[in-house]
Amino acid sequence: MRAPIELTTGAEVRRFSDAVQSIECDVRLVGQDESGHAWELSAKSLFSSLIVAAKVQKRAHTAHEVDWNTIWCECEKDIYSVIKEFIKE
Repeated sequence: MRAPIELTTGAEVRRFSDAVQSIECDVRLVGQDESGHAWELSAKSLFSSLIVAAKVQKRAHTAHEVDWNTIWCECEKDIYSVIKEFIKE
């Protein structure tokens, strides 16, 4: 399963991380930085989720700014019911 997601607040990041902890297989956050280079992080890590959360970052520009249109959650299982509140419509 691959779904576009959006994490905008610290509370959303915590709920997302808590939700994916219950999944028994690997769950990844994937995307691209401002230069188009691919990146990938564990979705089960609260720290990793905080790194990609749009509103949690205080700096307007970082050295490796995330393209917010390219954040995806990937898992080999269908986890829609677990992450549906975070999926970008």
